Amino acid sequence: MADKILSRRGFLRGAAAAGLMATGSLLGISKAAADEVPAVFTPGTYTASAPGMGGDVTVTITVDETSILEAAIDAAGETEGIGKPAAELLAKQIVERQSWEVDSVSGASVTSRAVRQALESCFAQAKGIDVALLQSAAPAAEAESAADWLGEAPVIDEAEVVETVDTEVLVIGAGTAGLFAACAAVEEGAKTILIEKLDAEFGGSGIRDTLAAIGSREQLEDGDNPDKFDVITELYRQSNGYGDQRLYKLWADNSGEAIDWYTDRLTEGGLRFRHEVDSHEIPVRYPVYDVGHSLQMSDTLGEHGATANILKTYAQGLGLEIRYNTALVSLIKEDGAVTGIYASTPEGIVRFNAAKGVIVCTGGYSLNMDMLKALQPETAKIININYSYPGSQGDGIKACLWAGAAMDTVHAGMLFDRGAVAPNQVGCQTPGALFWMGSQPFLKVDLEGKRFTNESGDYDHILHTAHGLPGMTYAMVWDANYIEDMVRFDTHGCSRMFDHVNGAESVWPIDLNEGVFMPMYREQGLVVKADTIEELAEKLGLPVETFKATVERYNELFDKQEDEDFGKEAYRLSALRTAPFEGVRMSGGYFIATMDGIRINTDLNAVDADGKPIEGLYVAGDCSGGYFATSYPNLLAGAAAGRSVTFGRLAGKNAAHR
Repeated sequence: MADKILSRRGFLRGAAAAGLMATGSLLGISKAAADEVPAVFTPGTYTASAPGMGGDVTVTITVDETSILEAAIDAAGETEGIGKPAAELLAKQIVERQSWEVDSVSGASVTSRAVRQALESCFAQAKGIDVALLQSAAPAAEAESAADWLGEAPVIDEAEVVETVDTEVLVIGAGTAGLFAACAAVEEGAKTILIEKLDAEFGGSGIRDTLAAIGSREQLEDGDNPDKFDVITELYRQSNGYGDQRLYKLWADNSGEAIDWYTDRLTEGGLRFRHEVDSHEIPVRYPVYDVGHSLQMSDTLGEHGATANILKTYAQGLGLEIRYNTALVSLIKEDGAVTGIYASTPEGIVRFNAAKGVIVCTGGYSLNMDMLKALQPETAKIININYSYPGSQGDGIKACLWAGAAMDTVHAGMLFDRGAVAPNQVGCQTPGALFWMGSQPFLKVDLEGKRFTNESGDYDHILHTAHGLPGMTYAMVWDANYIEDMVRFDTHGCSRMFDHVNGAESVWPIDLNEGVFMPMYREQGLVVKADTIEELAEKLGLPVETFKATVERYNELFDKQEDEDFGKEAYRLSALRTAPFEGVRMSGGYFIATMDGIRINTDLNAVDADGKPIEGLYVAGDCSGGYFATSYPNLLAGAAAGRSVTFGRLAGKNAAHR
């Protein structure tokens, strides 16, 4: 079975790169601490090392009295195609930014962390200070800044403005929602400018792979179009009633058209975008609806920004202007309406006047730890690896709040149960590794060796449960038949590693998992292997007799084909009888985005605390609110990104016709 499944070898490396191309943030020396150290370097060359994924990562910087002249990173032991390219990018950032504040490259979080640690030591050496003093000062500074994450609105003097630009529609942020908004506005004939705070390489480089819709052309052709009110009810239930049913219906009524439009653009660019059809023959405990549509990854072969580039080229052909390295500073509000923005550029402050509207699509705040700790303290504690898209600092949310908009009072983060840690590690304070199999419903036990939950359900539910476990840590175990087990589990959405029933590809295929990641995890000792259950318990640090009894009980339930203990679907039970046995410790999750934000109405206008629309201000994507709360309904595959593209498209149309 396994040999038959492992077939798309030429796809492996490209898919590995494609699945891991997002950028996160790593904190270096705190600003409060930096202000206390000498402002002048001692000229020379400084070197330091820190443990990476495959050995030590060494950073070397050469400085004169006031600047960094050169930076080099030796990451010879890091993963080909992931860690090594990340090291090259980070070395470039060090010199360009003249700062210790370098971004983490997601998919290479361990390498990035090692670079930051070594770089911190290099700076300490160059400034003649003890790095330990800086680290001890950081927590107090972080706590102080987290308490006032919003801060005061920037005050811009018109004398600072180096350029004034007039347009009709201004879209801020070239991510998933922003690209759809810009395309829609320019299609409707409006003079449109799209600004992005990052450069062309990273700015607007990603559209999410899976998008949810109802009523798409493919869903209708497949005869598998979910009832919109069933889906709306599930969204509402998962939000605990905090979600706005008017927004859910707006998405349901317009998402099909947005997906059809996108499918046509990708087809023109030579890519396939397919509806995901799964089997519904076996009853499930948690509702599943086939709303997901996904890019066929074998078409892109890991090409960075392939889908985004198609949309940018299309819109530029219609007259869209894109400006990179242009960051939102604040909104301009005149007579109660938003009429433009001030933006920061390498040349200075630029004023953009937008006659018809400003559309904020700047993403969430998943890389802003001050905001995250203040608004989602539990989420902040259960992040194992942060693979957020670059730029997710909450800039747009803060700008809208300064302009009088209201924000959700209940917050939400997208966390998937795929954070692995070392077999002797407790908790996720030290980042672990992306372990895609973590969402598979294999037997999971706490550190006492006891089963504690139904392992089949929404990805973040087990993370919230584990938050209350000793050490916030649990273990997942399987036997030699695990691939056959995963076929039988028939999971939905991005956890699925096999083609869907209609032949649509999974976004993380089994050959990627088995050809690239599992060998790496075994070699690193992250996944442990044993010939007996007793040996497996010892290697995972679990009480042998208790764990052995748990496994025997689980095998008994498998034989009965009935989960009498937690009610898991029978077809998602598995036996542990065939050696070799394997397992992994898990703690915390794979963090993708925050999903709460500025309150909006069905015109996509931001609203104030009284629910009144702010004229000229539109918000879409992860910085918008009224949709998710406390959890993410991942069994509605692509629910968040489906909202982003649908509402981005509607916001572009609405602004163009204002």
